Parts: sequence; C-alpha cells; structure tokens
Amino acid sequence: MKQPGDQQADRDIFNIDNKGTVTVINQPVPQRARSESLLLQAVKQEVISRLDQSLHNAVFINLGKQSQPQQIKPPWDAEIKIGSKSPEPLPTETTILEVFDRPGIDGRLLILGEPGAGKTTTMLDLAKALCDRAEQDTNAFIPILLNLSSWKDPRQTMTAWLVEELRSKYGVRKDIGKQWLADRQLLPLLDELDEVKPEHQEGCVQAINRWLESEDRPLSLVVCCRREEYEKVVRGQWQVEAEEAPDEIRMHLNGAILLQTLTDEQIQAYLTAANQLELWQMLRQDEALWELIRTPLWLSITLLAYEGLSLNQWQQTASTEQRLALLLNAYIERMLHKEPNSRTYAKRKLPTVKQTRRWLVSLAQQQQQQSQTEFLIERMQPLMLSKGGLWKYQLLLGLIHGLLVGSLFGILCGLVIGLINGLCYGLKVWFFVGLLVGLGNGLNSTIQPIDRLKWSWKNFVGGLLIGLSCGVFYGLVIRSVFEPIFGQPFGLLVGLLVGLSNGLLVVFLFGLRGEAVDVKSSPNQGIKRSTVSFVIVWLTFALLGGLGQGLFVGLFVGLGLGGEACIQHSVLRLVLYQNKVIPWNYARFLDYCTERLFLQRVGGRYRFIHKSLQEHFARMGE
Repeated sequence: MKQPGDQQADRDIFNIDNKGTVTVINQPVPQRARSESLLLQAVKQEVISRLDQSLHNAVFINLGKQSQPQQIKPPWDAEIKIGSKSPEPLPTETTILEVFDRPGIDGRLLILGEPGAGKTTTMLDLAKALCDRAEQDTNAFIPILLNLSSWKDPRQTMTAWLVEELRSKYGVRKDIGKQWLADRQLLPLLDELDEVKPEHQEGCVQAINRWLESEDRPLSLVVCCRREEYEKVVRGQWQVEAEEAPDEIRMHLNGAILLQTLTDEQIQAYLTAANQLELWQMLRQDEALWELIRTPLWLSITLLAYEGLSLNQWQQTASTEQRLALLLNAYIERMLHKEPNSRTYAKRKLPTVKQTRRWLVSLAQQQQQQSQTEFLIERMQPLMLSKGGLWKYQLLLGLIHGLLVGSLFGILCGLVIGLINGLCYGLKVWFFVGLLVGLGNGLNSTIQPIDRLKWSWKNFVGGLLIGLSCGVFYGLVIRSVFEPIFGQPFGLLVGLLVGLSNGLLVVFLFGLRGEAVDVKSSPNQGIKRSTVSFVIVWLTFALLGGLGQGLFVGLFVGLGLGGEACIQHSVLRLVLYQNKVIPWNYARFLDYCTERLFLQRVGGRYRFIHKSLQEHFARMGE
C-alpha cells in the first residue's frame, strides 16, 4: 500500500539543466471526485463526533479538565496474532494504525476484546487515522464505518449488503457503490459482529469469508467483535492451530488483535491524570471493585459515578453481574442529578428523573427487540405499541382518512350542488371510504418516509402511451356529456382540456417516484421531508389537473409519496405520548440525554453511549 510520502514523489517532476542542477517541479495535487470527497467528509465527521462524545472525553470534561483528553491517550494493551504464529504482546506505544500497516497483516485485521475493552474506540481511532491518510493521498482507500447488526439475510452477499448500506447510511447511489467496491476504493470497517442475531453469526462470518475469496474482494478489511461471541462462532479456536479444530469457522483475515485488561500502572496513571487520588486509594482497598474496573469502560463509569456508590451495598453484593448493575445504577443517578441546567431545554421545565428513566427504558427495550444500536425518530414503528395502543392507532388513522377524503370530495360536489349539501354528501358517503382506507393502512405495520422525490425519464416515456390513451378516453366521455347540453364547440373544448389534463396527470404519475434514504443531518428529517414531498405532489397535481379533480387525485398520489408516512408517524407519536412511552418533543429529550451522557448523537442518529448501558436500561423495565 502506498504511503502519503510515496504518492508525493509520484507527483514531482525532476528537471536537470546543462550544468547538472536538479530542480524539483511540484505538480498540482490531484483532487478526488466530488462524490468521494463527500463520502470521506461524512465518515470523518462521524468519527470525530463519536470520539468527542466518548466516555474517555466525558470523564475529563465533567471533572473540569477540558485540556486533558487531548493529552491523555486511552490506555490499552494488546496481544497480536499473525497467521499461524503464536500470539505476542504489543509494545504499549504501538498505535492501531501501525498494527493495521504491519507486514503480515497488511490491512486485514480482526479486533477482539471483552465488553468495555475499547474495541469500538480503537476502531474509531483507526478510522480517524485512515481518514487523515485519505485526505492527504487521493490513492488511499476511503474508510467506511458500518454496523454488521443490520445484516439479517443469510442469502445476501456481502457485496449486496455493502451497496445497500452505502445507499442507506451515506446516500451513495447503488451504481456508484458497486463501482467503488469493484475498483477497491473503499476500506470497510465492520463493527458489531456480536450484535448479529446468534443464529446468523456463523452465516455472517461465512459470507465475509466468501467475499474475501471472491474476485471483488477488498484489499483491506477490519472487523470488530466481542471475544466471547467470536469464539463461540469459531468454537474458541482463535488461538489454536487449525489442525486441532478441523470444523472451525475462522475469519479469513491476516491477523487478530486482542485488547487486554488494564494494568495497575495504567489505572493509576489514568486516575492521577484525572486528579482522583482519593478514588485511587479507595479502589486499592476493595479488590473486587479493583478487578471489575480493568477495562476503559468500567474505569470511566466508576470515575463518574463513585460519589453515589454505596460501598456497604457493594460489599454485600456477591455476583459480578449484580455489582455491574449496581455500578450502572450509580452512574445513572449521578448523571440524572449532576446539574440542574440544560442547554437543550434552556428555560423550559426539565423532564423529571422518573420520566427520563421511563423513556430511556422504553427506548432501550425497543432497540433490543429490533436488534439495533442506532435509533432514528423517523424509524419508529407501530411495533412499539401495546395491543390497546395499536387499536387506538388504527382507529385514529381511519377517522383522519375518513374526514380528509369525505371533506375533499364534499367540496368538489359542492361546486355542483352547493357547498353545504356537497359537504354533507361527501362526509356521509366518502367518509366511510376514507375510514376503510385508514384502517387498512393502520393494519400495515411499516411506516416508510419519503426523503426525496425522484424523476425517471424512462418511466415517463414508458407511460406516454398509457397517459395518451387515458386522456383520449376521458376527453371523449366529457365531450359526450357536455356537447348535448352546451353545444359542439363548448363540449369539444371542455373534452380537450379535461382529456389533456388527465393525460398529463397519468404520465406525471409514471415518472415520479419516492425514495427513502437514511442520511440524516438532523432529528426526524425523514418525516419533515415526507411532508414537503406530499405538499409538492398535491400542489403539482392540482395545477396540472385543475383545482377540482387535481386536488382529489393529488391527495391520493401525495399520500403514497410522503403524506401517508406523515399521518402514520404523527398518529403513532400521539398514541405513544398518551401512553407515556415517549415525550411530546422527542428530539429535544434525546438531545438532553446526550448532555447527561446516556446517548451519543451523530446527525439525526442516536445510540447509547455503550451497549452495556443499553442492555441495563432494557433490563430495568422487566
């Protein structure tokens, strides 16, 4: 793999004059394509945001040591295994980028560790270094951060999954994503193999192995997983020679790095840097607590929570699992009561401790049930509802559709038989049509926002014949109705205008498509864009088809292109709020939880600050 310095030598031209003097002429630095630069920028912003919100930074910032996170590197030791060689310890000053570039590994690395050992943080550190390299060298791979937890179909190839994830997370068109993968321009960093459903983990490893042996295999790949889950897949053989385990399913990477627990010296240095010598003395007196905090996660949590930790209750707790729960409870209480002010709520009333805990429990349980680590407000689905809540949701959807369809059709009828009579007729007759439509949509449990409208000239051309046929047919029908009453010229004119407008409506409908993309720069962005799409479609059809039929036809088309998702989402939020599952302003509350160090936010996506905290909140509701 070329390094940035090697690339610079390729850009230079050496000129030798007749006296033998060598002059180096620097050539303009080649620029990446705009799509590549946007992807690189998006990845780097995500990496920096997540590192800034890590517990390591949070520890020092909350202790008033803002200058320290940049000066103190999160401590980690590791063993490295390359090929069939025996594992060997790494020097403590070794960076993860040096491990990645190490001969024999050559950019194909597996990162393993216990829960809280710093696997994801280590991968983020690597991603940041790789982003810096890609900015300096246009030939360097572009790193992409993806979560394997979304891999759910054992029949899906890794290439197909990657293309879909690139489209979903980063907004990369499928054809561009396929081309980048074929040209080997991307460096996938795959996290959370342990979050794949247990019954699919083995299939996921096999899919990755098939990909690594295929023609479109990546030149570099990094996979991150908890040690215990990975050893279950390979039957505990990552440190054992292959001939001793012929049935094992090891990942076909060049090397594996196993993050070790912290040493006494590292813990002492970390606490000393945080100016917490009192905690150091307390921990040394409790061997059980001392052994428990030997990972960066639990050391950071203890540092933030120890003031609210009851040592008497701790000493009376026997099992490790109960002690971890006690430690997390102390952390939660400390974060809930750490300060009375909030930038997010400003002068508004803060949610109570009871409300905050209940809403976080609901969020954690939802994430656990759906095997997700990232949460988007627009992804909320009726699955969150109880049976009673689901019935209320379906009924409200039916009533809204009934009133909407009945009122609109009544207004149209009012143009002929009078507004009052038309409204009465529309509400009596078409209300039930809308009610049935709404109830039917309520039974459909999936809410699909429309992030953007797409125009397809291919579909537009394909719909020309159908649109022309519909326009001619409808024009002849209208002409036959109006001509006997108003005469031939008027009937012909009305038939022509109505036929033309309806033909345009049909053709326009063929060319217009909606698309959902998960690239979110702000909370609930998908629903907001769905609302805009609905309004645009409705007004466009109203103009093309006239304020009469255009409004009516545009309503149904607009519902399918964003409007329905808006109505479903709004009703779902209302029912969840009434059932005290979520607050009314959910985005504000989630931002508040990022201040309290329960969640991290990247754009419009939220995640618990660590999987262990998510699991703990989920158990609190059991």
